[in-house]
Amino acid sequence: MIKYLWLLVSIALLGACRQPEKKPAAQKDSTATVTPTATATNFYKQLKGTLAEQPVTMHLIRTGELAYQGWYVYDKIGDPIQLLNEPDSAGKITLLEYSSQDEANTFYGQLSPDGHFTGTWKSAKGEYNFDLKEDYTQAVQFNIFTFSDTVTLFYNNPKSPMGIASASIVWPVNGADEATLNVIKQVIAASSGNLNNPEMLVKAPVDTFLRFYKSSRDDADTNALGASWDWSTQTDTRVVWNQYPLLVLENAEYAYTGGAHGNWGSGFHVIDLSKKKELKVTDVFKPGYKTRLSIALAKAFRKKYNLPAAEPLDKRFLFSKTIAPNDNFFLTSKGVVFNYTPYEIASYAVGQITLFIPFEDVKTIVNEAYLP
Repeated sequence: MIKYLWLLVSIALLGACRQPEKKPAAQKDSTATVTPTATATNFYKQLKGTLAEQPVTMHLIRTGELAYQGWYVYDKIGDPIQLLNEPDSAGKITLLEYSSQDEANTFYGQLSPDGHFTGTWKSAKGEYNFDLKEDYTQAVQFNIFTFSDTVTLFYNNPKSPMGIASASIVWPVNGADEATLNVIKQVIAASSGNLNNPEMLVKAPVDTFLRFYKSSRDDADTNALGASWDWSTQTDTRVVWNQYPLLVLENAEYAYTGGAHGNWGSGFHVIDLSKKKELKVTDVFKPGYKTRLSIALAKAFRKKYNLPAAEPLDKRFLFSKTIAPNDNFFLTSKGVVFNYTPYEIASYAVGQITLFIPFEDVKTIVNEAYLP
């Protein structure tokens, strides 16, 4: 629960690092004041090294000043762990692990000009020094594009609420042939068609949200404009796994449009680079997989949330006694991961549920092409 609350705080802080200043009341409300570009200060880095004598791989993204995010994995385990930005007054890169546990496992480090990320990883059980180095062996390289904008709900009202929107995407530039890079671009662009225009692609969700915000002004009571009209959204595309032949991307979204809290969640995309296609669940699993996979998901949930074997899944956590596989999944070299957004199988307070299943638990229902 603590990690879930910090996730919401981290989302807000990441967006704040990319937001332009609040506009004066006399200025007209409009979107798109700056053309989004890829800059040298924003980046994606794949870093490799050891942590506690175990080989690890980190996917680190910078989307603005003091705005870092990413994933990392213990290579022998293959279960990616999300990393959230934590503000640090000393100017260090501080990344907090997001998991179901309340342990504050945190990276404290700095990037050097020669491509090393060095520092200390700390947890309640101890601390270890780390030295991770840029390594793109059998990996796709990406540029980062970001865009943010604000708009006043009533531009001629000095007390007008604000709409704030920001977005970031990764964009493939190297590490694969042109045909493969185009497949990755198609997944990132979805149905927008902006395969050659990442500037327009990253700008689109910002403009759409702010147009929707302005269109809602007729519903606002100008005599009672409170914090519930300070709307915001943030969308990010991140790299989760980047080792040929698999590439995994996360589309993360957060939006507050009034009410008690914002809504958030992630959708994952796994691309088989060797086949130049995005995989579906039926590409990975054999016919009749659902029953066996449901059992494995329940096992993974009990392990992650320390739930006794005799306790029903719906006693404290879930809406149902079973967990059905969905289409929001991805693969690593060691297993398969299914993701459930808030409200999908549990209450909002539980947060997003991401369950890792080792191939050993489901090898009889996985197509041989994806087994190690």
